[in-house]
Amino acid sequence: MKNLVRRFSVKQIILSDVLLSAPFALALILAAEPIAQWAGGPGATFYLVVGIVMLLWCVDMAAVAVNERWQEKYLNVMIAADVTWSLASLALMVWFAASLQPLGWVLFALNVLVPLDMAWMKRVAGSKPQQPAFG
Repeated sequence: MKNLVRRFSVKQIILSDVLLSAPFALALILAAEPIAQWAGGPGATFYLVVGIVMLLWCVDMAAVAVNERWQEKYLNVMIAADVTWSLASLALMVWFAASLQPLGWVLFALNVLVPLDMAWMKRVAGSKPQQPAFG
Protein backbone atom coordinates (compact mmCIF):
# COMPACT_ATOMS: atom_id res chain seq x y z
CA MET A 1 0.00 0.00 0.00
CA LYS A 2 2.85 2.39 0.79
CA ASN A 3 4.27 1.91 -2.69
CA LEU A 4 0.92 2.85 -4.19
CA VAL A 5 0.79 6.02 -2.09
CA ARG A 6 4.40 6.88 -3.00
CA ARG A 7 3.41 6.99 -6.68
CA PHE A 8 1.61 10.23 -5.88
CA SER A 9 3.40 13.43 -4.99
CA VAL A 10 2.81 15.26 -1.73
CA LYS A 11 1.17 18.02 -3.80
CA GLN A 12 -1.32 15.57 -5.33
CA ILE A 13 -2.23 14.15 -1.93
CA ILE A 14 -2.67 17.60 -0.40
CA LEU A 15 -4.89 18.67 -3.31
CA SER A 16 -6.94 15.47 -3.02
CA ASP A 17 -7.43 16.30 0.66
CA VAL A 18 -8.67 19.75 -0.39
CA LEU A 19 -11.01 18.22 -2.99
CA LEU A 20 -12.46 15.85 -0.38
CA SER A 21 -12.77 18.39 2.42
CA ALA A 22 -13.94 21.54 0.63
CA PRO A 23 -17.36 20.24 -0.50
CA PHE A 24 -17.95 18.79 2.97
CA ALA A 25 -17.04 22.14 4.54
CA LEU A 26 -19.32 24.03 2.16
CA ALA A 27 -22.19 21.66 2.93
CA LEU A 28 -21.69 22.24 6.66
CA ILE A 29 -21.69 26.01 6.12
CA LEU A 30 -24.64 26.22 3.75
CA ALA A 31 -26.85 23.64 5.46
CA ALA A 32 -25.85 23.93 9.12
CA GLU A 33 -29.45 24.12 10.38
CA PRO A 34 -30.82 21.04 8.53
CA ILE A 35 -27.66 19.08 9.32
CA ALA A 36 -28.04 19.94 13.01
CA GLN A 37 -31.64 18.68 12.94
CA TRP A 38 -30.77 15.42 11.16
CA ALA A 39 -27.46 14.77 12.90
CA GLY A 40 -28.33 15.80 16.44
CA GLY A 41 -25.51 16.63 18.74
CA PRO A 42 -24.20 20.12 19.42
CA GLY A 43 -26.37 22.33 17.19
CA ALA A 44 -26.27 24.43 14.03
CA THR A 45 -23.70 26.95 15.28
CA PHE A 46 -21.23 24.15 15.97
CA TYR A 47 -21.61 22.69 12.47
CA LEU A 48 -21.31 26.17 10.94
CA VAL A 49 -18.09 26.90 12.84
CA VAL A 50 -16.65 23.49 11.93
CA GLY A 51 -17.46 24.14 8.27
CA ILE A 52 -15.75 27.54 8.36
CA VAL A 53 -12.64 26.12 10.06
CA MET A 54 -12.51 23.27 7.53
CA LEU A 55 -12.84 25.70 4.62
CA LEU A 56 -10.04 27.89 5.98
CA TRP A 57 -7.90 24.76 6.41
CA CYS A 58 -8.60 23.85 2.77
CA VAL A 59 -7.46 27.31 1.61
CA ASP A 60 -4.31 26.92 3.70
CA MET A 61 -3.61 23.45 2.28
CA ALA A 62 -4.13 24.68 -1.29
CA ALA A 63 -1.61 27.48 -0.68
CA VAL A 64 0.91 25.00 0.72
CA ALA A 65 0.36 22.63 -2.22
CA VAL A 66 1.30 25.40 -4.67
CA ASN A 67 4.64 26.21 -3.02
CA GLU A 68 7.15 23.33 -2.77
CA ARG A 69 9.27 25.08 -0.14
CA TRP A 70 6.20 25.41 2.06
CA GLN A 71 5.46 21.71 1.53
CA GLU A 72 8.85 20.77 2.88
CA LYS A 73 8.66 23.28 5.72
CA TYR A 74 5.06 22.71 6.85
CA LEU A 75 4.38 19.05 6.01
CA ASN A 76 4.84 17.93 9.62
CA VAL A 77 2.60 20.77 10.83
CA MET A 78 -0.10 19.66 8.36
CA ILE A 79 0.18 16.07 9.55
CA ALA A 80 -0.02 17.17 13.19
CA ALA A 81 -3.08 19.32 12.41
CA ASP A 82 -4.80 16.36 10.72
CA VAL A 83 -4.12 14.08 13.69
CA THR A 84 -5.25 16.79 16.14
CA TRP A 85 -8.47 17.30 14.15
CA SER A 86 -9.13 13.55 14.28
CA LEU A 87 -8.53 13.30 18.00
CA ALA A 88 -10.70 16.35 18.69
CA SER A 89 -13.48 14.87 16.53
CA LEU A 90 -13.23 11.58 18.40
CA ALA A 91 -13.44 13.38 21.75
CA LEU A 92 -16.46 15.39 20.58
CA MET A 93 -18.11 12.26 19.21
CA VAL A 94 -17.82 10.65 22.62
CA TRP A 95 -18.94 13.88 24.34
CA PHE A 96 -22.10 14.18 22.21
CA ALA A 97 -22.76 10.44 21.87
CA ALA A 98 -26.05 10.53 23.77
CA SER A 99 -27.60 13.12 21.45
CA LEU A 100 -26.22 12.02 18.06
CA GLN A 101 -28.50 10.68 15.34
CA PRO A 102 -27.14 8.26 12.67
CA LEU A 103 -26.08 11.15 10.40
CA GLY A 104 -24.18 12.67 13.32
CA TRP A 105 -22.29 9.43 13.86
CA VAL A 106 -21.37 9.35 10.16
CA LEU A 107 -20.21 12.99 10.16
CA PHE A 108 -18.06 12.54 13.23
CA ALA A 109 -16.69 9.20 11.98
CA LEU A 110 -15.69 10.87 8.70
CA ASN A 111 -13.98 13.63 10.67
CA VAL A 112 -12.01 11.00 12.58
CA LEU A 113 -11.08 8.64 9.74
CA VAL A 114 -10.47 10.94 6.76
CA PRO A 115 -7.91 13.23 8.46
CA LEU A 116 -6.07 10.21 9.90
CA ASP A 117 -5.93 8.64 6.45
CA MET A 118 -4.75 11.88 4.90
CA ALA A 119 -2.10 12.32 7.59
CA TRP A 120 -0.81 8.82 6.91
CA MET A 121 -0.77 9.41 3.15
CA LYS A 122 1.07 12.74 3.56
CA ARG A 123 3.62 11.05 5.84
CA VAL A 124 4.20 8.20 3.38
CA ALA A 125 4.42 10.45 0.32
CA GLY A 126 6.75 12.83 2.13
CA SER A 127 9.11 10.11 3.28
CA LYS A 128 11.83 8.66 1.14
CA PRO A 129 11.41 5.01 0.18
CA GLN A 130 13.88 2.82 2.02
CA GLN A 131 16.83 1.63 0.01
CA PRO A 132 17.55 -2.09 -0.07
CA ALA A 133 20.37 -3.19 2.23
CA PHE A 134 22.24 -4.90 -0.62
CA GLY A 135 22.28 -2.89 -3.84
